[in-house]
Amino acid sequence: MLETYGRPLRRLCKVYLRDAAEQEDLFQEIAFAIWTALPNFRRDSTERTWAYRIAHNVALSYSAKRRRQQCSELPMETLPCDPAIEGQVQRNELLDAVHQLKPIDRHLVVLYLEGLTAREIAEVTGLTVDSIGVRLSRMKHRLAVMLHGKENNK
Repeated sequence: MLETYGRPLRRLCKVYLRDAAEQEDLFQEIAFAIWTALPNFRRDSTERTWAYRIAHNVALSYSAKRRRQQCSELPMETLPCDPAIEGQVQRNELLDAVHQLKPIDRHLVVLYLEGLTAREIAEVTGLTVDSIGVRLSRMKHRLAVMLHGKENNK
């Protein structure tokens, strides 16, 4: 399962955390949670939505725990460039903009960018399909404004 969903789950970790070491810690917690929950998988949903649901819950818990442990905001770090990925600068700008969103909105955007349908996102998050559509529309507009504003300042 991690061979199939490992890369998307690692991208999800990047949305929640900026530090590479913390991203890896979160990924390990997600992997462990999936591994321990696997015997209870009833196939009520697809493996994909089931894995994202677990990842969503673990990431929210991890983020809340991390916020409680920190008394002050850490400076944002720049992600290392990966020359194998075309458009890395634009991806980093998008990631910076996504990091400015509320945690639930960040999660909705990353699930959308990973190609999940509104129905699948609803299964993962517990929100209604209509609510997801409205939120995604607002987030797309907000991200476009944030990214467009950056371009005008260059």
